[in-house]
Amino acid sequence: MAVSMKKGGDKIGGGPVLPPISDVAVRSKSSSTGSVSASAAATPAATEKTSAKVLTMPFRGNVTEVIHHMRNGVSAELVPVIARQFGMTQDGLFEQLRLPKSTMKSRISKNGLLSSAEQDRMYRADKVWKRALSVLEDESAARQWIRGVNRALGGETPLSLLDTEAGYELVLDTLGRIEYGVVS
Repeated sequence: MAVSMKKGGDKIGGGPVLPPISDVAVRSKSSSTGSVSASAAATPAATEKTSAKVLTMPFRGNVTEVIHHMRNGVSAELVPVIARQFGMTQDGLFEQLRLPKSTMKSRISKNGLLSSAEQDRMYRADKVWKRALSVLEDESAARQWIRGVNRALGGETPLSLLDTEAGYELVLDTLGRIEYGVVS
């Protein structure tokens, strides 16, 4: 893959190289060969315009589309995009979400599919990102909150709790409390 990029094409940290956002696609396994191929059509609800580029995000759109994408397999190319959302390296994301670094790097380099558990964690991370942006109304504030230690979460970072469904629910509940002014 080419150079890791932010909007201006700057390298992000010292971590692995990230693909341009427009390169992320939902992939599916061919039932006869087991090979991976890019999905031909992205629905309007599953795409997001970013600086004249179109980003295909498998976790965006209506629920039935998301389920379909996840059942067909989500490309590991999504991982660098999620890491970039949080302003962190892929290694940092793997550590926070308790994902095996070597396995994830292999999947990314081979443009493979995420396992069910891996894509669930990426789904949770993307949903929490969108919710934090909605509540905090600022990308920098959302990144700081998601990556910062939080007393209401038992001294954990919100991102580190996304490896379990219970942790994910606790993070969303805490964002709801912030949104409605309940002490958290």
